[in-house]
Amino acid sequence: MRVAHLIWSMKAGGSETMLVDIANEQALSHDVAVLIGNSDIDDVVRQSLSDRVTVKMIGRPPASRNLWYIVKIIRALLSFKPDIIHAHQESFIRFLRFLSFHKVLTVHDTSQRLKYVQGYDAVFSISDAVRHDIQAKRPGTHSTVISNGICFAAVKAKTGYGQLPFRIVQIGRLDHQIKGQDILLRALQSVSQIFGGESILIDFIGEGSSKEYLNILAKELGVAGQCRFLGRQSRKTIYERLHTYDLLVQPSRHEGFGLTVVEAMAARVPVLVSNTQGPMEVIENGKHGYYFQAEDHLDCSKQIRRIVEDSRTEDFPEAHYRHYSYAKSRFDIADTTCRYLDAYELVLTRMLK
Repeated sequence: MRVAHLIWSMKAGGSETMLVDIANEQALSHDVAVLIGNSDIDDVVRQSLSDRVTVKMIGRPPASRNLWYIVKIIRALLSFKPDIIHAHQESFIRFLRFLSFHKVLTVHDTSQRLKYVQGYDAVFSISDAVRHDIQAKRPGTHSTVISNGICFAAVKAKTGYGQLPFRIVQIGRLDHQIKGQDILLRALQSVSQIFGGESILIDFIGEGSSKEYLNILAKELGVAGQCRFLGRQSRKTIYERLHTYDLLVQPSRHEGFGLTVVEAMAARVPVLVSNTQGPMEVIENGKHGYYFQAEDHLDCSKQIRRIVEDSRTEDFPEAHYRHYSYAKSRFDIADTTCRYLDAYELVLTRMLK
């Protein structure tokens, strides 16, 4: 099978991470191409693509209306001759509809307008939260849930718990209005008053437009000495170092899934998420992780205190092995890839009848 993935931007983010993993896994047994529309490419993400994957960079300046770049995408697709075009933003259908190739779409979050979603032969959602959002915005559109996945074997496992200082990590784009890093900083101020300064430390991994704001906020809250902004890190580095942390916090205001939560579970690191639909789905509504009331930094602080105390209990390591086993059974990249390939086959079979 020949599969062409289409994405506008290749920067560090959940959909880009998922695309890299899926393309690499599919390329082990199929012909796979990734077409990157825009010129704003994160080299770390781009270099994560396997040599088996054909990469075609279109070079469109972001938001450009120059039709020449659309022509370049069409010519690249005609040259590759895919059996399936797998789009990762719905807007591609505006010109894909004129091509005879079979077209499918993955919706990655709940913030998309979904004006053109019904133009695809099949639609996939990364979570039930996203599926419900599609149904609410475009009634009658059927969507199949295929959860994101990761390579569990690549993640080093944590073995020791209960030590101080207690090291927290937050991974994601520095966009506090979506990812909620400001909530975590306020929670840090609160919890530090109980455990004392330097007992709770936070590393923020990622880049984004909120970096300056978050640095200023940390200083205003008096916790700047307990925070590090480490910038963008390669997936390999994150997978090798994640086990050194005592907790991952994902304080998002909006989140369609929560791939970093799965990565922490793979490392057997405790997770604390806001009770938004996507992350809550990952931890099975609290059965395999901790959660706090979204937007509530005091509840976030309360849960961090609880986790610090729980981490000193005898059965804590065994509990996180169970969480790891659960996550592996649901979010392994090999399973995700197989489900997509089966779905492609179903589309091809249905269209040939």
